[in-house]
Amino acid sequence: MNSHNFNVYNIIIIIGIVHGIIFSLLLFFNAKLKSRTNNYLALTILSLCFSNLQYWLLDVGLSPKYENHKIIFIPFEFLMLPMFLLFVKNYLDNKLKKSHVHILFLPFFITTLYLILNDFIKIDAITFKFFNLIIEYSSITFSLVIIILIFKTILDYEKKIKKDSFDKIPKTVSWLKRILIIGFSLCILWALSLTLFGPYFPSGYSKYYPLWIGISVLIYWIAYTSIFQNSIYEDRGEIRGKNTYTRKNIRTQIKQLEIDKPTGKINTNKFIEINNLILKNKLFLNPKLSLKIISRYTNFSEGYLSQIINTNTHKNFNEYINHLRVENAKKLLLDEDYSKYTITAIGLESGFHTKTSFYSAFKKNTGQTPNAYKKLVQNL
Repeated sequence: MNSHNFNVYNIIIIIGIVHGIIFSLLLFFNAKLKSRTNNYLALTILSLCFSNLQYWLLDVGLSPKYENHKIIFIPFEFLMLPMFLLFVKNYLDNKLKKSHVHILFLPFFITTLYLILNDFIKIDAITFKFFNLIIEYSSITFSLVIIILIFKTILDYEKKIKKDSFDKIPKTVSWLKRILIIGFSLCILWALSLTLFGPYFPSGYSKYYPLWIGISVLIYWIAYTSIFQNSIYEDRGEIRGKNTYTRKNIRTQIKQLEIDKPTGKINTNKFIEINNLILKNKLFLNPKLSLKIISRYTNFSEGYLSQIINTNTHKNFNEYINHLRVENAKKLLLDEDYSKYTITAIGLESGFHTKTSFYSAFKKNTGQTPNAYKKLVQNL
């Protein structure tokens, strides 16, 4: 043990590597998790793991230095982001053309070929280090370009779902953006490791410890967040399957309701009609619901609708709709038929855009978080 460079940092790194490999194998072989999308996710995580593993073996002294031409070094850094791009594309049902996929992996194959040929040619150490430095900076640049492409893919998807009807369950993308931010930060850290960290970490590979530990954190983040988000999406599909509403049905039912045009008098009867319209057709379940949408079906102006709601509920439109959504969520949280679903899925299927907006509105209306409310009522 003493002849090798084992320390707390590379122990943390190897734990992340082992965890990532185990998680990837579960994605590949677990029947419930197996899918093309999860295959790309597993390959992304394995690329991160094997990239760290190569350097970890060098750092602890269990592998000969690749400068000595005794091993073939595989440039996994050219695989990580392309695999993640394929995962995002499949996750958002936006497939890449085969020709684009070939271009995406071209840098990996070119770099691998160079490293293999170099093993036979055996160029001098100075030239070898120079070319390796070019490869490292090319990897950083390539990674940043792929991050931008992934971000553009997410933005395009967000524009698309704004036009979709609300009976189509949208995929959550905020977590993907957070991963991209982490990825971008790691690219900066990578560049700093090559330029500024050298004088502060003069021995071995210690200047790369912050980067490798950051990659370990990223492995954990991608693994658990992806499964959690997929679980929410599946739960939402099942919850929605228990309901019979569709956008088409709602439109038909609304057109059958006749509401008198405003007379200028704000009264309770008109609010009752509007309230019944929203409740009967479960319009509050639509996260895109607005005064404009209700105005379209009632012939009331948006300003007049706002006045009616505010006068009769002492709430603005958003507060009033969120109150209805919270009441719906409360019923589902206490219904045994929905006990197996995540609280987040219940909140989103009650009409909220995000988990944050759901928890915020729920606490504002009840004084408690959804979790605390569920436990309290169940213990009564």
